[in-house]
Amino acid sequence: MKEEVSQSKVYLSIVKDIRQMISDDGLKQGDKIPSERELTERLNVGRSSVREALRSLELLGLIETRRGEGTFLADFKNNQLIKLLGMFILEDPNVKNDIVKTKEILEKDIIRNICSLTDKEPLYYLRKNVNEVKSDLFDKIMEIESNRLLYRIWEVLKSYSIETSDNRPQFDSNGIILFLDALIEGNSDKAIAIYERKDSSQSLN
Repeated sequence: MKEEVSQSKVYLSIVKDIRQMISDDGLKQGDKIPSERELTERLNVGRSSVREALRSLELLGLIETRRGEGTFLADFKNNQLIKLLGMFILEDPNVKNDIVKTKEILEKDIIRNICSLTDKEPLYYLRKNVNEVKSDLFDKIMEIESNRLLYRIWEVLKSYSIETSDNRPQFDSNGIILFLDALIEGNSDKAIAIYERKDSSQSLN
Protein backbone atom coordinates (compact mmCIF):
# COMPACT_ATOMS: atom_id res chain seq x y z
CA MET A 1 0.00 0.00 0.00
CA LYS A 2 2.83 2.41 0.88
CA GLU A 3 4.43 1.78 -2.50
CA GLU A 4 1.17 2.51 -4.33
CA VAL A 5 0.74 5.80 -2.46
CA SER A 6 4.35 6.73 -3.22
CA GLN A 7 3.91 5.99 -6.93
CA SER A 8 0.70 8.03 -6.97
CA LYS A 9 2.49 11.02 -5.42
CA VAL A 10 5.30 10.77 -7.99
CA TYR A 11 2.77 10.58 -10.83
CA LEU A 12 0.78 13.56 -9.57
CA SER A 13 3.98 15.51 -9.02
CA ILE A 14 5.07 14.90 -12.62
CA VAL A 15 1.67 15.92 -13.99
CA LYS A 16 1.81 19.09 -11.87
CA ASP A 17 5.36 19.85 -13.09
CA ILE A 18 4.35 19.33 -16.72
CA ARG A 19 1.41 21.71 -16.23
CA GLN A 20 3.71 24.30 -14.67
CA MET A 21 6.19 23.91 -17.53
CA ILE A 22 3.41 24.45 -20.06
CA SER A 23 2.44 27.63 -18.21
CA ASP A 24 6.05 28.86 -17.88
CA ASP A 25 6.70 28.26 -21.58
CA GLY A 26 3.53 30.16 -22.49
CA LEU A 27 2.11 27.26 -24.49
CA LYS A 28 -1.48 27.39 -25.72
CA GLN A 29 -3.95 25.04 -27.40
CA GLY A 30 -2.41 23.60 -30.55
CA ASP A 31 1.19 24.30 -29.45
CA LYS A 32 3.73 21.52 -29.37
CA ILE A 33 4.92 20.49 -25.91
CA PRO A 34 8.47 19.32 -25.08
CA SER A 35 9.33 15.78 -26.12
CA GLU A 36 9.32 12.87 -23.69
CA ARG A 37 13.11 12.98 -23.60
CA GLU A 38 13.23 16.72 -22.96
CA LEU A 39 10.63 16.44 -20.20
CA THR A 40 12.67 13.69 -18.58
CA GLU A 41 15.77 15.89 -18.58
CA ARG A 42 14.05 19.07 -17.47
CA LEU A 43 12.08 17.43 -14.68
CA ASN A 44 14.94 15.12 -13.69
CA VAL A 45 12.67 12.08 -13.39
CA GLY A 46 12.50 8.64 -14.95
CA ARG A 47 11.44 8.39 -18.57
CA SER A 48 8.88 5.67 -17.80
CA SER A 49 7.19 7.99 -15.25
CA VAL A 50 7.00 10.81 -17.80
CA ARG A 51 5.60 8.41 -20.39
CA GLU A 52 2.91 7.27 -17.96
CA ALA A 53 1.97 10.84 -17.08
CA LEU A 54 1.71 11.79 -20.77
CA ARG A 55 -0.37 8.73 -21.51
CA SER A 56 -2.82 9.69 -18.78
CA LEU A 57 -3.05 13.27 -20.01
CA GLU A 58 -3.73 12.00 -23.51
CA LEU A 59 -6.47 9.64 -22.30
CA LEU A 60 -8.12 12.62 -20.64
CA GLY A 61 -7.96 14.56 -23.90
CA LEU A 62 -5.64 17.24 -22.55
CA ILE A 63 -2.89 16.49 -25.07
CA GLU A 64 -2.79 14.69 -28.41
CA THR A 65 0.01 12.84 -30.17
CA ARG A 66 0.43 13.24 -33.91
CA ARG A 67 2.48 10.56 -35.55
CA GLY A 68 5.75 11.94 -36.85
CA GLU A 69 5.06 15.43 -35.47
CA GLY A 70 5.05 15.23 -31.68
CA THR A 71 2.66 15.94 -28.82
CA PHE A 72 0.40 18.99 -28.74
CA LEU A 73 -1.97 20.68 -26.31
CA ALA A 74 -5.47 19.59 -27.24
CA ASP A 75 -8.51 21.76 -27.86
CA PHE A 76 -10.35 22.39 -24.59
CA LYS A 77 -13.69 21.85 -26.30
CA ASN A 78 -12.81 18.24 -27.08
CA ASN A 79 -11.66 17.42 -23.55
CA GLN A 80 -12.60 13.79 -22.89
CA LEU A 81 -12.59 14.35 -19.13
CA ILE A 82 -15.60 16.64 -19.46
CA LYS A 83 -17.48 14.01 -21.45
CA LEU A 84 -16.46 11.28 -19.03
CA LEU A 85 -17.60 13.22 -15.98
CA GLY A 86 -20.81 14.09 -17.80
CA MET A 87 -21.73 10.40 -18.05
CA PHE A 88 -21.91 10.24 -14.27
CA ILE A 89 -23.10 13.76 -13.48
CA LEU A 90 -26.08 13.51 -15.81
CA GLU A 91 -27.32 10.36 -14.08
CA ASP A 92 -28.85 12.60 -11.42
CA PRO A 93 -32.06 14.25 -12.77
CA ASN A 94 -31.72 17.08 -10.23
CA VAL A 95 -28.24 17.89 -11.54
CA LYS A 96 -29.57 17.97 -15.10
CA ASN A 97 -32.01 20.68 -14.12
CA ASP A 98 -29.31 22.59 -12.21
CA ILE A 99 -27.01 22.53 -15.25
CA VAL A 100 -29.67 24.07 -17.48
CA LYS A 101 -30.53 26.75 -14.91
CA THR A 102 -26.88 27.59 -14.20
CA LYS A 103 -26.15 27.82 -17.92
CA GLU A 104 -29.04 30.26 -18.36
CA ILE A 105 -27.73 32.43 -15.51
CA LEU A 106 -24.27 32.54 -17.09
CA GLU A 107 -25.72 33.35 -20.50
CA LYS A 108 -27.61 36.32 -19.11
CA ASP A 109 -24.46 37.56 -17.37
CA ILE A 110 -22.50 37.19 -20.60
CA ILE A 111 -25.20 39.09 -22.49
CA ARG A 112 -24.91 41.92 -19.95
CA ASN A 113 -21.12 41.94 -20.27
CA ILE A 114 -21.30 42.05 -24.06
CA CYS A 115 -23.76 44.95 -23.92
CA SER A 116 -21.26 46.91 -21.82
CA LEU A 117 -18.37 46.43 -24.27
CA THR A 118 -17.01 49.55 -25.92
CA ASP A 119 -15.70 47.63 -28.93
CA LYS A 120 -18.80 46.67 -30.92
CA GLU A 121 -16.90 45.59 -34.04
CA PRO A 122 -17.42 41.82 -33.48
CA LEU A 123 -21.17 42.45 -33.16
CA TYR A 124 -21.25 44.58 -36.30
CA TYR A 125 -19.47 41.76 -38.12
CA LEU A 126 -22.07 39.22 -37.01
CA ARG A 127 -24.90 41.52 -38.03
CA LYS A 128 -23.34 42.08 -41.45
CA ASN A 129 -22.88 38.35 -42.00
CA VAL A 130 -26.11 37.08 -40.48
CA ASN A 131 -26.80 34.50 -43.19
CA GLU A 132 -23.36 32.96 -42.76
CA VAL A 133 -23.48 32.70 -38.96
CA LYS A 134 -27.17 32.00 -38.40
CA SER A 135 -26.73 28.31 -37.60
CA ASP A 136 -24.36 28.93 -34.68
CA LEU A 137 -25.06 32.59 -33.97
CA PHE A 138 -25.51 32.19 -30.22
CA ASP A 139 -22.17 30.36 -29.84
CA LYS A 140 -20.42 33.13 -31.75
CA ILE A 141 -22.03 35.75 -29.55
CA MET A 142 -20.85 33.92 -26.43
CA GLU A 143 -17.30 33.86 -27.83
CA ILE A 144 -17.23 37.66 -27.65
CA GLU A 145 -17.25 37.45 -23.83
CA SER A 146 -14.00 39.04 -22.61
CA ASN A 147 -13.95 37.15 -19.31
CA ARG A 148 -12.32 33.94 -20.56
CA LEU A 149 -12.94 32.04 -17.32
CA LEU A 150 -16.65 32.80 -17.50
CA TYR A 151 -16.65 31.71 -21.14
CA ARG A 152 -14.80 28.47 -20.32
CA ILE A 153 -17.30 27.62 -17.58
CA TRP A 154 -20.11 28.26 -20.06
CA GLU A 155 -18.46 25.92 -22.57
CA VAL A 156 -18.34 23.15 -19.99
CA LEU A 157 -21.99 23.64 -19.03
CA LYS A 158 -22.93 23.76 -22.69
CA SER A 159 -21.25 20.41 -23.32
CA TYR A 160 -23.29 18.92 -20.47
CA SER A 161 -26.58 20.58 -21.36
CA ILE A 162 -26.41 19.27 -24.93
CA GLU A 163 -26.70 15.80 -23.39
CA THR A 164 -29.90 16.84 -21.68
CA SER A 165 -31.65 19.35 -23.92
CA ASP A 166 -30.21 22.03 -26.13
CA ASN A 167 -31.97 25.07 -24.66
CA ARG A 168 -30.28 27.76 -26.73
CA PRO A 169 -32.59 30.38 -28.23
CA GLN A 170 -33.55 29.49 -31.79
CA PHE A 171 -33.70 32.78 -33.68
CA ASP A 172 -35.53 33.41 -36.92
CA SER A 173 -34.12 36.08 -39.28
CA ASN A 174 -36.04 38.91 -37.62
CA GLY A 175 -35.08 37.75 -34.13
CA ILE A 176 -31.39 37.61 -35.05
CA ILE A 177 -31.32 41.23 -36.20
CA LEU A 178 -33.26 42.50 -33.19
CA PHE A 179 -31.09 40.58 -30.74
CA LEU A 180 -27.85 41.83 -32.31
CA ASP A 181 -29.21 45.39 -32.45
CA ALA A 182 -29.99 45.24 -28.73
CA LEU A 183 -26.45 44.05 -28.00
CA ILE A 184 -24.95 46.78 -30.20
CA GLU A 185 -27.11 49.43 -28.52
CA GLY A 186 -25.99 48.15 -25.14
CA ASN A 187 -29.59 47.52 -24.13
CA SER A 188 -29.17 44.50 -21.87
CA ASP A 189 -32.82 44.46 -20.74
CA LYS A 190 -33.99 44.28 -24.34
CA ALA A 191 -31.40 41.65 -25.26
CA ILE A 192 -32.28 39.45 -22.29
CA ALA A 193 -36.00 39.84 -23.00
CA ILE A 194 -35.38 38.54 -26.51
CA TYR A 195 -33.21 35.77 -25.09
CA GLU A 196 -36.04 34.77 -22.78
CA ARG A 197 -38.50 34.99 -25.70
CA LYS A 198 -40.54 37.56 -23.83
CA ASP A 199 -40.27 40.42 -26.29
CA SER A 200 -43.50 40.58 -28.31
CA SER A 201 -41.93 42.93 -30.89
CA GLN A 202 -40.04 40.00 -32.45
CA SER A 203 -40.59 36.34 -33.08
CA LEU A 204 -38.45 33.35 -32.25
CA ASN A 205 -38.85 29.79 -33.47
